[in-house]
Amino acid sequence: MTTYVVKKLKFQNGERYSLLMGPDGLPVQEVVLFLNRYRRRGRAAATIHLVCHNLALLYRQCAASNIDLLGRLQQGQFLDSAELGRIAEVSQYKYKDLDYDENAGDIDKQVVDISRIRLRRSKKVKQLEAVGKASQSNRIRYIAAFLDFLVKYCAASLPQSQRRAFEAESLSAMEAFKAQIPKMPKRNQLDAREGLSLEDQNRLMSVVHPESPLNPWKRQFVRRRNWVIVMLLLATGMRGGELLGLQIRDLMANTAQLKILRRADSPDDPRTTQANTKTDDRLLELRPAVMKAVWEYINTDRARIKATRKYAQVFVAQNGFPLSARALSTLFEELRAACPGLPVTLTSHVMRHTWNERFSEQAEEMGLSEQAEKRARNEQQGWSADSESGKTYTRRYASKKGREVALKLQEKLDGNSVV
Repeated sequence: MTTYVVKKLKFQNGERYSLLMGPDGLPVQEVVLFLNRYRRRGRAAATIHLVCHNLALLYRQCAASNIDLLGRLQQGQFLDSAELGRIAEVSQYKYKDLDYDENAGDIDKQVVDISRIRLRRSKKVKQLEAVGKASQSNRIRYIAAFLDFLVKYCAASLPQSQRRAFEAESLSAMEAFKAQIPKMPKRNQLDAREGLSLEDQNRLMSVVHPESPLNPWKRQFVRRRNWVIVMLLLATGMRGGELLGLQIRDLMANTAQLKILRRADSPDDPRTTQANTKTDDRLLELRPAVMKAVWEYINTDRARIKATRKYAQVFVAQNGFPLSARALSTLFEELRAACPGLPVTLTSHVMRHTWNERFSEQAEEMGLSEQAEKRARNEQQGWSADSESGKTYTRRYASKKGREVALKLQEKLDGNSVV
């Protein structure tokens, strides 16, 4: 079976990078050239890794259709509309669900049959799970950008007359390919992510408390660590990556403050997939009780694991290694199972939305002006002074205030005119 695999690298200077490895075990050179454009622009390692995964999807589909992509383009021949259509079609499915039939690369099997794509480790063919429209749109855009790059790369070595025909053919085909990017409805906000209500927030905190009989974890270390994680996310509104990158030296015990710092490509972080801070550096204040809980976890629970002495990160796994993004995601998956009935899909990012909802409620209670609230929120969240990001995180609060105003307007209606 022809295989294209995405491989993560960590260089000695701390830089993280991703490569697409071909069936021969070597990097796909044209992909390396394309990704270097993102690298030179200073794009995040996570972005480069995402692009690499999208291109792996392209190459796997080409292999399943018995297409030598580079060889085809070097001859001045582009992909036809049917081939591009199949690439757009498979882009709607989750990577974990796509596993091409072993005979897909046979000479008498020129195209991949979508019905034969099967779930890994499963003997039964199940319905494939689709990704969101935003993810599918990004996949097609990245693949289109790479194909545009590859056309220019290959056209440069063609005779002028053949080059013009090749560029015209590819331009027409790419317009049709890009037309398959799903339309994103801007007005549909009904399913947009929201934070927890205060009632659900309190319920979550009661379940995650280390002494709660509903706490889903057995080991005391895991119970206390996860309690501190949820409490810290709700107390500060920090991102999951910022929490995973938090180091002990970032905590200022005497003043109950902590620092959120950008440490991209840090050689001191042993994780291949580094936890990164997307926002600006900032100083956050904690209530003494919250800071006390953090230090008790560090000095009591974390300190019992000898392997943690090698690492600066606050939150670690049971083996002492810094906690991974996947482990944080699993934490909230297990919490979702322990808290059935919550009105939102519980993730670490929902904690950030929840913090912003509580911030809006507190700002209203304190009588802050809209502009003062915006400045304070942006400073606390690490956004630029004029950022409008807060609107994304306060949908529940805005919806509630909108309903209140609408009901007040209805009170002014003549009662006799209301049926």
